[in-house]
Amino acid sequence: MNPAQKVELTFSIIVPVYNVEHYLKQCIDSIREQEYTNYECILVDDGSTDSSPKICDEYSRIDPRVKVIHKKNGGASDARNRGLEIASGNYIFFVDSDDYLYNSGVLTTLYDVIQSNSNYDFICFNRIYFYQKSNIFRQLQSYPKEITIDNDIKNIIVGLLKHGIFPISPYTKVIKRDFLVNNDIKFIEGLVGEDIPWFLELLRKARNIKIINQWLYVYRKQVPGSVTSIASIKRYKSLSFILTRETQTILDSYSEGIDKNALLSYMAYVWSQVLAMTMDLDKSTCKYERKFLRQYDWLLNYDINPKVKKVKLCYRIFGMNITALILSKYIKYIVQKN
Repeated sequence: MNPAQKVELTFSIIVPVYNVEHYLKQCIDSIREQEYTNYECILVDDGSTDSSPKICDEYSRIDPRVKVIHKKNGGASDARNRGLEIASGNYIFFVDSDDYLYNSGVLTTLYDVIQSNSNYDFICFNRIYFYQKSNIFRQLQSYPKEITIDNDIKNIIVGLLKHGIFPISPYTKVIKRDFLVNNDIKFIEGLVGEDIPWFLELLRKARNIKIINQWLYVYRKQVPGSVTSIASIKRYKSLSFILTRETQTILDSYSEGIDKNALLSYMAYVWSQVLAMTMDLDKSTCKYERKFLRQYDWLLNYDINPKVKKVKLCYRIFGMNITALILSKYIKYIVQKN
């Protein structure tokens, strides 16, 4: 490609950066090593206090495709939103700065899918977990074949829920920039679990989506201090807010039908997570919050998700308190295992 030739960018790769000096170079190198080169890489330094800002600037000096924003700390949502503001590519690809692209053919694979049908609002792919303590890679389960060949968004949503898969994470997809901008789809700032309302908004507004069984992204597990490894009161409050807000939005925004039932089944899954987290609250707060959650236990009737079926059975047999205890122990076991 002639550097002097003005070509419309295909991808804007947005990377929120915060205190990841040990992983950042591998992330950026995996982007710069792509065979498909028609992209820009936007590094959004979110007020890092380590050497991450210096690393960002070094790459911007040696590669004109790398752009850097330095800003005060505002969280990953704010960083992604800022990156989107200056992005000029036709498709947005969010990459976390402690992760990396699986190989040099990732953008080529995505470009080929885009070329096959330019009407897709977003394309969803799969990821690989990298357990850095044991140096083990593990592919996540395949998407069911019927989902990858279906073009009906309602059938796709139901199929995902039936198989207990709901790819909410931003880094598992590329999205049309115009689709995001025209529908004013942004991340809610200040929330933990902001991926949930963001992805539900994508589903509300999308008309054409594509699911592909390609493992293109490496998600680094066992990172000290990562949000996913820390339970906190902020996370509890955020998920409680998301539960009430998104449940009401689904009830208000969808007509009766299988798509509404499927999304309410996902909210039942969120309800189960929130219930488990009440185990970490003090006694008086726990009692108050479980009273609040009883108002939403009707969500368990939407049990398309097989995980919700199990919670529903446990809830009916043992009640709320025992179910909360079982869920809490199970979730902590999974976190410790990972």
